[in-house]
Amino acid sequence: MNAAWIESLEAESKQQTEYARSGCHWEVLLGTGQLEAAAAAALAQGYFLEDVSVIDVSEGFCAVYHFDHWDNPGRVTFKVLVPHEKPEIPTISHIHSGAAWHERESYDFFGVVFTGHPNLIPLLLPDDLGFHPLLKKPEERKPLREFAINPQPAATQPAKGIGDSHGD
Repeated sequence: MNAAWIESLEAESKQQTEYARSGCHWEVLLGTGQLEAAAAAALAQGYFLEDVSVIDVSEGFCAVYHFDHWDNPGRVTFKVLVPHEKPEIPTISHIHSGAAWHERESYDFFGVVFTGHPNLIPLLLPDDLGFHPLLKKPEERKPLREFAINPQPAATQPAKGIGDSHGD
């Protein structure tokens, strides 16, 4: 796997991961302002989007994007953390068209808004449901570090709202 493109990404953090343990080679934490460039870089390197999901953690919502390559396997995970109070992440559906369905599903279940999405309407749930069924109660949320592939001590974890790197 040629990791030079990953190393050149503007990101909050990057780390190689133990593939046998995690199923991916790299984990990259991005700010919201860094996501589109990273997704475009992945596409330029021949990576395709496998899936997008969201985890409701104590620091906010963590969107998780998995990318892989047909010819040069080397799974890469992008993560974007946004606060519960303003759950907005830019869409990447204009870069990876397959993201459109995943983003709609994440909106259905968690209420995360993918700004710029061309059709952000419920995918699986009724329009009038009135709640997002996978939201956790605040006391049930665990810290993001408990979901990390290579956990770090709490003191070195990103602060709440790390996903807002574009200064809004």
